[in-house]
Amino acid sequence: MQSLSKAAVRSARSMRRAGYKSPHQQPRRPASDSHHHSEPVNESFGRGFYIAIASVPITLALFKLSNSTTVEGSAVTRYIFDKYAELGKTFQERNDIHTQFIEQAAADRTLFLNESNRNQRIVQHRFPEMINAGSPLNVPAGQGSADLSAMIEKYEQENRELEAEKLAQLRENRVPREQPVHVLTKRTPSTESA
Repeated sequence: MQSLSKAAVRSARSMRRAGYKSPHQQPRRPASDSHHHSEPVNESFGRGFYIAIASVPITLALFKLSNSTTVEGSAVTRYIFDKYAELGKTFQERNDIHTQFIEQAAADRTLFLNESNRNQRIVQHRFPEMINAGSPLNVPAGQGSADLSAMIEKYEQENRELEAEKLAQLRENRVPREQPVHVLTKRTPSTESA
């Protein structure tokens, strides 16, 4: 270890003798006062300064001139207000037409709902289209879905029979939920023989 430190000291001495300067040291410069200093230059503000100063009163004058020409405002603001006023009228007309269409549709729907001879097709399935569920690919023309009319007729007939039975129960006052509850007695071998 000591030999390394001696080698480092030796190389530092040799570099100092050779005139090596570290980057942290300022280089030597010879001082000289013999040259002549020039006169100070008179600098003006420049053209940009005067343009900026002149733009302030010109801007104020143009602003006053544009505001004094019309009472309603400048041409740009009038154009914007007129454009939005036209859009407002257009939207108002569209809303009126839409309201008339909706009122007419509601009146038509009321007519159809109050129709006395409408046929109700009630199918007692949660998802009747499950019969038609299948791949839509490679289906021959005209064979895409099953004919459900017979099945619908069957379930409509069952519904009519159930409704007739419920009406008969109401007429005879024997609705199952309104009947008294029969208390079931416990049957033991001793009670059965007696």
